[in-house]
Amino acid sequence: MSKQASSTASQRARRHREGFTLIELLTVLGITGILITMLLPSVRRSMHQASSTVCLHNLRELGRSLHEYRLDHRGWLPQAMDEKKSDGTPGSAAPWYGPLFPKYLGNPSAVACPADPARSMIDGTSGAARRSGAPDTSSYGMNNVIRAAGLGNLDRHGPASPLETILLADMGPDIVVDGFVDRNDGWLPWDDGFQPAFAGLRDSWLTGRHFGHINVLTIGGAAKRVRTQELMEDRISNYYGDCASGGCPLCSDYELPHYSFAPARLFWWTGAINRAD
Repeated sequence: MSKQASSTASQRARRHREGFTLIELLTVLGITGILITMLLPSVRRSMHQASSTVCLHNLRELGRSLHEYRLDHRGWLPQAMDEKKSDGTPGSAAPWYGPLFPKYLGNPSAVACPADPARSMIDGTSGAARRSGAPDTSSYGMNNVIRAAGLGNLDRHGPASPLETILLADMGPDIVVDGFVDRNDGWLPWDDGFQPAFAGLRDSWLTGRHFGHINVLTIGGAAKRVRTQELMEDRISNYYGDCASGGCPLCSDYELPHYSFAPARLFWWTGAINRAD
């Protein structure tokens, strides 16, 4: 072997022993950083999609549990019975989901959405007997029109279009104060009392938990993903044409200010809400 060839081989061997040069390392790190930056949105999107999928599964499981509960209670939803105390005042205000445990719903985590900022504080089983200071809700609320209008017995007072009538949905507010989140015992109000627009509606049950959407389960068992970002930023009304045409009595009969999900073919109620026992 010539002296020059021997020298070249020696230099290569020395470089191999020394590893990467500083420039080579910086180049690799730079390329890695660019790839991570490009992949992060996809990773976040995949994580949110996974959370939304789990959330939809939770709603379906809750829907199944509610159906089984109704079969055993002559058509009544839990905590929607028109029970009264001996003095004539309304009965228990405990969360609606409490009576589902453990007979109808054995998995407490089903009441907690993975994307809920308060999920670590939610103890679904506490709904059966509320403890002082315990969170009073799950990640999901029940349509309060059902309770307010005395429609808790769906066998007697079922809506005209159960596949389009809201039963459960993701519920906020997504803020935690002193380790506590107040969600109205898990009942979804149709209005929240907000007339003007409040960007984000921090204190409202309405949330954009899944990339500006919420998941909704209907009385008929249909699970839908509904965009809420615009509703959170817009002024609510007491009448919506598409809502009224879908059979919404809040529009056509009562003209109550309410959030409208009519573009997604979802309504607070369909048909009359006058009880006919």
